[in-house]
Amino acid sequence: MEIILKNKFKFLNKVLENKVIKKMNSYNFMPVIWWTLLVVVLAYGSSLLKVKVVWRVGLVFLILNNICAYQIGKVINERKLKAWWLVLLPIVFVLVVLSHYAKYNLILIVTYFVFEMFGLMNKDFYRK
Repeated sequence: MEIILKNKFKFLNKVLENKVIKKMNSYNFMPVIWWTLLVVVLAYGSSLLKVKVVWRVGLVFLILNNICAYQIGKVINERKLKAWWLVLLPIVFVLVVLSHYAKYNLILIVTYFVFEMFGLMNKDFYRK
């Protein structure tokens, strides 16, 4: 199975084997940046693919980006990063919205921040 995956994803393997990428991934904070870049790619990619507004806001902005925000919170908690990493995704999303989308999408920043906080809680929703 592993051989099949290696053959199918030769390009991805070459990218991951790149010295620059390896050096970048050695830093503790890089998963936060990769998740944030995924949010940007999803936002601009859905626009380039001419996804209808309802699907873009519903699927990409509400569901997929909130999953990314939750994962960012988990990464910050697991890697014991400083709390200011929580504002990276909302700031980048503000820049994306201001550059291309309607201003009502700015309210989603609150939901991203809340989901990042859920990720930080690490399943401690109910404390005894």
